[in-house]
Amino acid sequence: MNPLISIIVPVYNTANYLDQCVTSLLQQTYSNCEFIFINDGSTDCSLFILEKYKAKDSRIRIINQENKGVSVARNKGLEIAKGTYIGFVDSDDWIEKHLYSVLLEAIETYSCDLVVSNMKTYFNEKEVITSYNFTKNITLDSDYIKDTILPYLLENDDLFSSCNKLFKASIIKENNIQFPPKNALSEDNIFNMLYFNIIQSMVYIDYTGYNYREVEGSATRNVVQHNYFQNILLMYHFDYKSSMKLKFSEEEIQQIKAIKFLKNVVSLVHIYFNPSNKLSFKERYSFVKEMINNEEVQNEIRHHFGLLFKNSNRYDKFLLKSIKQKSTLKLHLATMYSRYKNR
Repeated sequence: MNPLISIIVPVYNTANYLDQCVTSLLQQTYSNCEFIFINDGSTDCSLFILEKYKAKDSRIRIINQENKGVSVARNKGLEIAKGTYIGFVDSDDWIEKHLYSVLLEAIETYSCDLVVSNMKTYFNEKEVITSYNFTKNITLDSDYIKDTILPYLLENDDLFSSCNKLFKASIIKENNIQFPPKNALSEDNIFNMLYFNIIQSMVYIDYTGYNYREVEGSATRNVVQHNYFQNILLMYHFDYKSSMKLKFSEEEIQQIKAIKFLKNVVSLVHIYFNPSNKLSFKERYSFVKEMINNEEVQNEIRHHFGLLFKNSNRYDKFLLKSIKQKSTLKLHLATMYSRYKNR
């Protein structure tokens, strides 16, 4: 018997991209799927588009709710999902027609709790494939997960997406794993860490079937809706030690958290200084000034400056120095020069 796959898709005002997303789902070569669209209070014609497709394909389920955010939407999808396996797709992305056939074959062939694949990102007509240096096409046991995968999750951001994976519904439901509703920008991070921490096995396949669309200006636009810096502070304060079975000392965990925290601060400098008609220059300048003057930012950069500095390129070294010096002006000039150079 072919197992049912539940694919959960939160939708909020993505009418411009929704046709491509839905079509790519309905064209999957593996057909025993249910497509759960959570309309999260869209104010554009997203609901109309979903209903148009639902009239043609009975596998589509639509749930309407007031705007509560992507985490609440995904949790609602998990609550009503009937499938043996769970997949996630964002409504402004699209997938290759063999994606769920390939993921299902892998998770069943290797009899494991999770399958991880690659992801292709599209931004400004450029394509970047995210892949990993994990052992491929072999069952990775709990020791490998604890020794290699969990540390990687702590130190890096490129494995956190839920969309390039296939999960077991039973593990999610039996352990009540959910997306944190109060963390609008790091919801994947915590969900994945909790899932990886519980599973006994996984497989990584060198296959790219998920297409992630980085919409120009979307990060800056979200600055208006969400405080990015507060979200990375939440991740920085997350109690990894008590929540996860980590083979690290408290000191090692703190260093990993601090390094990642500071790298995220550097990334936010670029996001905040990206020109936008949503925020004035004065507002963006104020965001950066407040962030680099934060007591925890300054405390961690004093303690870990040397380690970060020696492993950085010339440009990032200048940014780190500027953060340490609390020089918002230098950061602005550096990012402006970088944008000009990379045009």
